[in-house]
Amino acid sequence: MKNNSILNNKANNIFWNIKDDSKVDKITMIEHTIKYGDLDDIKVLFKKFDKNYIKQVWLKTMAWDTRFLKINLMIARIFLDMDVESDFFKSLKNGRFETKVLVK
Repeated sequence: MKNNSILNNKANNIFWNIKDDSKVDKITMIEHTIKYGDLDDIKVLFKKFDKNYIKQVWLKTMAWDTRFLKINLMIARIFLDMDVESDFFKSLKNGRFETKVLVK
């Protein structure tokens, strides 16, 4: 991965599914760091990017994903200063794919 890595020596663990010579966009960097990084990685992420921008990306890409319920709860409470319970995440709609079905 090209010099977009905020975490240099740990990048291969976080961006395991991206080729080494690929350029990583901000959204992917934020999402993968939250999903696959450790606490120190997430702290670095919040130093590098604006908190509100991270929150926007997080809400759109993973806050609704119940597979990451515990990490989402931690991100919301510790890093985004949100006073929420796990029910908050279960009520969110998928920010990536919202399909509307019309039944006749």
